[in-house]
Amino acid sequence: MKRLEKPNWQKENERKKTVWLVLLGVLVMVPLLIGAAFVFGNAASEDDSAVFTSELEVSGNRIFVKAGGNFQAALDRAKAGDTIVLEAGAKFVGAFVLPNKTGGEFITIQSSEIAKLPKDGERVGLKDAASMPKILSSGKGKPAIETAPGAHHYRFVGIEFAPANNDYIYNLIYLGAEKLADVPHHIEIDRCYLRSNLPGITRRGIALNSAETIIKNSYLAGFAGAGEETQGICGWSGTKNVKIINNYIEAGAENIMFGGSDPATAELIPADIEVRGNHLNKPAEWKGKYTLKCLFELKNAKRVNFVGNYLENNWEGSAFRITVRNQDGKAPFSTIEDVTVKDNIVVNAGAGINILGSDDTHPSQPLKRLTIANNLFLEIDGYFIQISGGEDVSIFNNTSFDSGFIASIHGGATKNFLFRDNIVAHGEYGIHGFTKDIKSIEAQRTFQNNVIVNNKKIPMNYGAFPPNNFWIQDFNAVGFQNFAQKDFRLAPKSRFKGKGKDGGDIGSNLTLDSPAK
Repeated sequence: MKRLEKPNWQKENERKKTVWLVLLGVLVMVPLLIGAAFVFGNAASEDDSAVFTSELEVSGNRIFVKAGGNFQAALDRAKAGDTIVLEAGAKFVGAFVLPNKTGGEFITIQSSEIAKLPKDGERVGLKDAASMPKILSSGKGKPAIETAPGAHHYRFVGIEFAPANNDYIYNLIYLGAEKLADVPHHIEIDRCYLRSNLPGITRRGIALNSAETIIKNSYLAGFAGAGEETQGICGWSGTKNVKIINNYIEAGAENIMFGGSDPATAELIPADIEVRGNHLNKPAEWKGKYTLKCLFELKNAKRVNFVGNYLENNWEGSAFRITVRNQDGKAPFSTIEDVTVKDNIVVNAGAGINILGSDDTHPSQPLKRLTIANNLFLEIDGYFIQISGGEDVSIFNNTSFDSGFIASIHGGATKNFLFRDNIVAHGEYGIHGFTKDIKSIEAQRTFQNNVIVNNKKIPMNYGAFPPNNFWIQDFNAVGFQNFAQKDFRLAPKSRFKGKGKDGGDIGSNLTLDSPAK
């Protein structure tokens, strides 16, 4: 039977009905799609406070995470070049892992109130914590942040890191891996606040076992404990091309240390390190309460510049320890090479600098090429320099107000040791243990053109130093710019002005107005 066709007018009505249904569907779906997109993102400016409408919002390359949101999900989702904005004041608790991503652009994790923080290049303080989100360790030894093998290109700006409780934590931030190929790299921590929960113990602020890493403009506080080897920052394996710039750092045993645990190979020795413009401190209330050792220590490192820092309060032991250590006896390649300690101010320490040229317990390589120049040491209870062994050690143009003695030489002889153009206190013993004859030609070659201050008022014939140095009765006789005001630069009329071996002044040219403090 032949099928009847619909009339044209009916076909036209059905076509119009279909078009209207499609349009209605579009009108309904578009808002739903836009809303779904904003569930995973944000579109706020870096300098504006964020307005959060859901736990996780995404727009373009910006991801917002509000209080209660899933920070790990944001890290997993982020791509190279993305920015994760955390709501200021919000707490994110866990052991968060930085994944290994493709791409060479930084993934930035920052505060939603970054505009309220000091600008780039300025250090944050305790008052800035109110404008920061908190990334907290959940405890049981776990870090707040750690890296997956090979993780790279992460930048933290304006974040507070802390324990969520008083559990023992080994590293608040752990950057590192077991193998050279897995070492994380290109990590930045800028204008962040890291703290422990005393009396709970966080053994270390940052385990810096990463490459191409910058820690700057940050505030690290409270890393101390009785009977504990605590550090603000410590790197021992894979640390390479790192900068620690313009931070305030508190820690008990060592504020900053490199070495202390054996790397698997010589390629993993910490190397190419710059530490500049930091304030290293141990709070007065820690005295007699927590384990305190030194302010800066090297045990295994190459090519280190420690320049322009302000160090204070190390009542027990020396401010610096530069001592080669094959810590666990498994790394005979351990060494200290090409180190410069320059333009630093040290106030209130049990001693100045302790130098050990090779490990006296396990096999090691010798210390080589150490320069200590233009540093100012004030309120030093013990010796200025203690040294044993090593090669090519130069100590010049320092000023030290020490109460102990100038130098103690013990153990093996130091090859090519030069001590010149320093202003130092003689103490009871002057230069102790160098040779049987302190007046010898060898002693005169080693100790040249130094100003020796008779701070203990001993008879001159009891002085233990070679004859080619200056002996004066007290610090007032040096000719400082203003001794009472602690301006220890040489005045124009000082007899030692321009009398250095290189034509400059003897002693340091630093003042106490250190920008690092």
